[in-house]
Amino acid sequence: MALQRGSYINLTEPRSKKKRMVDNSDWRPWSDLPEALLDLITQSLGAIDYLMFGCVCKGWRLYAAAYKQEFMASQPPLFIFLSRNAKRACYFYSIFDHRFYKAKLPNLVGKSCTGVTCGYLVMKDKKKTEDSQIWLLNTFTRHELHFPNPPNVCSHFILASLATTLPAFVLIAFGGCGPYLQFCRSTDISWTVYDSREKFIGFREPIPSIVDGVVFKGKIYVITVYAEIGVLNLNSHPYVTLLEVKSIELEIFTSRLRLLGSNEQLLMIYETSFNEYEVYVLNFLKMEWVKMQNFGDQALFLGHIKGSGCCNVTTWKGSRQPSNCIYVVGYQTCVYTLHFLDGRYPELIIHSHRMPNVFLPFWYFPHLSCSVDSVSDD
Repeated sequence: MALQRGSYINLTEPRSKKKRMVDNSDWRPWSDLPEALLDLITQSLGAIDYLMFGCVCKGWRLYAAAYKQEFMASQPPLFIFLSRNAKRACYFYSIFDHRFYKAKLPNLVGKSCTGVTCGYLVMKDKKKTEDSQIWLLNTFTRHELHFPNPPNVCSHFILASLATTLPAFVLIAFGGCGPYLQFCRSTDISWTVYDSREKFIGFREPIPSIVDGVVFKGKIYVITVYAEIGVLNLNSHPYVTLLEVKSIELEIFTSRLRLLGSNEQLLMIYETSFNEYEVYVLNFLKMEWVKMQNFGDQALFLGHIKGSGCCNVTTWKGSRQPSNCIYVVGYQTCVYTLHFLDGRYPELIIHSHRMPNVFLPFWYFPHLSCSVDSVSDD
């Protein structure tokens, strides 16, 4: 991936005409730098700089690959943007150190971005045909996945890897498809459609739809508009097993629910009709949702539909960003809102960078670009 920094080096300053004598007797190539020095260099880098660092030479590339997961886990999320008419590029922006990057991508003509999952951009063909595809592109690793277009309308996807001997993935579609849940393995030629109405016959009307899901500890958890949670099994006869969890009082029939797995906790985020946020953690011992009153050093980052995550702010070197709050990405470039759990009024943050004709931004989590959560395909 070719990356360009947002700032430019001035190459127009006059150069000295006086030649200097250089002693090359102690000269050594950059690739021979000891690991201790490479570690010192990378300590001052951000996520994008780290990728550029690995492009210097073979030795640096091997070092970057060996410590990539550890390094990316210490990095804050980035804004990622695509122009509405993007052809071969996307943009990254750090709200913490105000760095801006342009990343060159494969041909995007005729594609539109619908979100981010596990470090992959989810691209769809703008014109639907029999050969339309869902194209997943990892902007950090350049890995690509291709799936056929799902038969029913959907709003967002999650990606998981399958615990098989050969590399395999599964893409699951949510939202906009009523009582149906759709998934497709990378080895399949068509989508499997699961009709959840069988699970809720005689339960209530209207039949609840499954609005979101997440991979957590090797299982796929899904949630309905009534905040009912279940486990999706992807075997030859797929089914959802509902968990007996004590119900909570929410607005009836809401699609403003999201699932998020982080730090050994399964979280449910509920957006109220007043654009406020409530966060619940599932207590597996008591099988009940517990409303969270304090995140501690953690902060939630919520994007449009998907592209959400939870991070420990104290792990970011030199960062003084607020914790115990929710960062909600805005509808304009470099705009986000801080929602505090202590009842304070939400704070709107606007940065100076402006990019015209830019599609809705998403949060991009560098550590999620290194691996995809695995589930059992029983």
